[in-house]
Amino acid sequence: MLNRKNLFKGVTFLFLAIFLFAGTVNAQSGSIKYVYTIDYPMGGKAAYLDWVKSIISTLQKPDELISLASYDNYFNETPERVVEFEFANNLDAAKYFDNPEIRNVVGQVVDHGITRGVFILNKRGDYNPGEKGRSNIKHVFTLDYGVGNKSAYMEMVKTVVKTLQTPKEVKRITSYDNYLNSSPNRVIEFEFDSMEDCIKYFEMPEIKSIVDNSVSMSVNHRVSALKLLKEYNKN
Repeated sequence: MLNRKNLFKGVTFLFLAIFLFAGTVNAQSGSIKYVYTIDYPMGGKAAYLDWVKSIISTLQKPDELISLASYDNYFNETPERVVEFEFANNLDAAKYFDNPEIRNVVGQVVDHGITRGVFILNKRGDYNPGEKGRSNIKHVFTLDYGVGNKSAYMEMVKTVVKTLQTPKEVKRITSYDNYLNSSPNRVIEFEFDSMEDCIKYFEMPEIKSIVDNSVSMSVNHRVSALKLLKEYNKN
């Protein structure tokens, strides 16, 4: 009998097949990020993290993978866990996820946790690279442009880049478009050394004004705060 877990596992591989197809026909230069959002089983976080330890070397081994990092939600909200896989392009991503060892690990995710979503993001060049390496805190905004509003929104972005990047509290800002043009259309990540720096940054009047304007020019907003875990060293 096909139980709910097996059904979800089948759906997971269906989405992977779609992503792999997209990668083979639309390969382009630039950074591609696959983002898995996951909830821990009730009372099963420790067991999940023990399983993670057993797959670290397998996930990090392929040369196609540029970076791998995991985060917990700072406020323990859903999704509780975020895992990011970064590649130079979607052909490398396709090759990575088509690796039998990787496919086996991906297939096990639903046996150990609750997968909330998988997203493919295409890195944009809106902001300067910032400091190298990942910071401890990541504040993530996701949004949709709204019908016919992307051009106006991107023109606004050009006018605020310098203001957003100037404060010393923010170590790096990175923006992405959804590779498949689905929701969320845009993701903006702000990285900080600490939550204190994050709070101080977003309380600055000039930053609050930009955030408010961004909200007024877009739809379907979501904000999450993530805390970097030290599980992987390929980042």
